[in-house]
Amino acid sequence: MVELRRAPRINVTWRCGIKLSDGRLLMCRAINISSEGILLISEEKLIPSRSYPMMVEIPGIKDPKEIFRVSCKGNVRHVVLSDGNYRAGIHLSDMSEVHKELVSAWVSMAEKKFSSG
Repeated sequence: MVELRRAPRINVTWRCGIKLSDGRLLMCRAINISSEGILLISEEKLIPSRSYPMMVEIPGIKDPKEIFRVSCKGNVRHVVLSDGNYRAGIHLSDMSEVHKELVSAWVSMAEKKFSSG
């Protein structure tokens, strides 16, 4: 199967936290990520077109037990109710260059694994 999206996605199971406008922290689970965005599952509906401060826990490439807590902003592109939870597609921004490189390394590693078969 060939990925036709502008930014190919890889499947992950990473924890995320989103700071809601009322100050609460909403814990979510990322199910796939690309160099530009993330798809996550949430118990609460996020508001499309709204930007939220968020954090994503990303394992290290060399040592997956090493966890990097990546701060960024997430702009909600779409939200779909599925099996009692919300699936939200989020565009990531305001991430440090080091963390952008970490995400890119995960995506590249998955693409190499997929293409080698």
